[in-house]
Amino acid sequence: MNLSGKWIFKEDFSFGKDEGKAELEQVGHKLFGTLEFTETIEEEAPFKVRCKLEGTIDDNNVVLNVVEFKIIESSEPIDYYPEKREGMINSNGQIVGSSEDEQGVCGVFVMERV
Repeated sequence: MNLSGKWIFKEDFSFGKDEGKAELEQVGHKLFGTLEFTETIEEEAPFKVRCKLEGTIDDNNVVLNVVEFKIIESSEPIDYYPEKREGMINSNGQIVGSSEDEQGVCGVFVMERV
């Protein structure tokens, strides 16, 4: 399965949720792309982030790392901690997995092809 293309992204974590879109390009077993999403943390104003991704695919196992990011919309100064995401491609073609940021906050995500 080639993961190149556009994806809808949703993630839940202990303090809130992320929703957005991703665009991936697969070259062999390597993945490159962007992820843009709105992060909503309980009792805080939402903000929007654009991330540059690099990763790998091995059989049905997917790893995506944030290698660069930029806050593209925020009403106040915020701290954002990049995540590492590890998942599997399920029988519906979704990428489903977990994430952990640099502070140790964990989440669960789903990516679905558009």
